[in-house]
Amino acid sequence: MISQDFSVLHLESSGRLTENWNPVFSTKIICMAKKEKTADLLTNIDSLSGDKQGDIALQLLTVLLPTAPYKLGKRIFRPSSLEMRRAFIDVKPIATNMAEYLMKSTTEHPYVLMLGEGHQCSQAFVIVNGAALEQPSLLAAVDVCFKAFFVFDISYPKSCAKVWEFIQTTVFQIPGHESNAVKLMRAQIATT
Repeated sequence: MISQDFSVLHLESSGRLTENWNPVFSTKIICMAKKEKTADLLTNIDSLSGDKQGDIALQLLTVLLPTAPYKLGKRIFRPSSLEMRRAFIDVKPIATNMAEYLMKSTTEHPYVLMLGEGHQCSQAFVIVNGAALEQPSLLAAVDVCFKAFFVFDISYPKSCAKVWEFIQTTVFQIPGHESNAVKLMRAQIATT
């Protein structure tokens, strides 16, 4: 339903992530990460299939786009890289008790939950308002999660807004706010 509603809003952009991520963007993201020497996600990456490399490239977005401080009331918050990753894709072990996990989830924004070992995705979900929507792949979960922001007219969580801005403006090619870090990354991808 989320994908159908998004197609009504942005028909021309509807399939861009699933169509373009693995053939166009994932290899460029991985090349950028190799230059940055983010070794923990890149171990044995060349021996993985294209889909698994695409999953890792999605996870690398939080490494390549730096966290930014934001103001909430009079206080200034600087999310850690872990908080940024969890706000975008929360990674849990395969044996995670979903009922217990959902009861503890307190975030108001949609996000992706990946169950797996290391960086290998076994199951992927979109978590929206305490409900888990199972998806066939991590890429499909990120796709539905992104579309949920538009369908429900929700702002991106500040802790990972740059990642969603990148996906919006670069991958889906939907105009919107674009931070300097996203502009720089888009330019680097265009030249890679």
